[in-house]
Amino acid sequence: MKKILILSFLIISNLTAVGQFNIKTVNRPDGVTIKYFTPTPVAIASSHEAGLSLYKNINTKQYFLVVVVLFKKESPKQLTGNLLIQTTGTKGLSLAPVFHKIINMNGQNAASSMYLLTNRDVNELKINNIKLISFNAYNQPVGLTLTKNKDLVAKQLSKLLKL
Repeated sequence: MKKILILSFLIISNLTAVGQFNIKTVNRPDGVTIKYFTPTPVAIASSHEAGLSLYKNINTKQYFLVVVVLFKKESPKQLTGNLLIQTTGTKGLSLAPVFHKIINMNGQNAASSMYLLTNRDVNELKINNIKLISFNAYNQPVGLTLTKNKDLVAKQLSKLLKL
């Protein structure tokens, strides 16, 4: 009986882990195909929660990192400026924004921003985990230490690089 419970737990754990790496596809009317992942939580703090996901434009081979931030103590505010990332490597990243907007996610308003990844950024993120993300909101910097899924972007990149 104990072996059956352990086996069931392992199967459920594996299915849950694989679920966060399901690639979704959008075929836009302009002929552009986008492959992406659903945002996955990476940082949970008393004031904010953040999730990350990767997007790939199949036509241009460009990669984008999306950050979704839930504000717990204040009304959501559009993020501004670059996203700063500290990895486990020796080089930090400063990502230029493509857009910032407020979205409704699961019935709550959240800030969402998309950032363009350069070749250097992709090379850094595919071999190093993320330790910290920092963005601007309410005209002040907000830094969040990753509390879970620190290897998320590296894993998502390994899947998208094969496409």
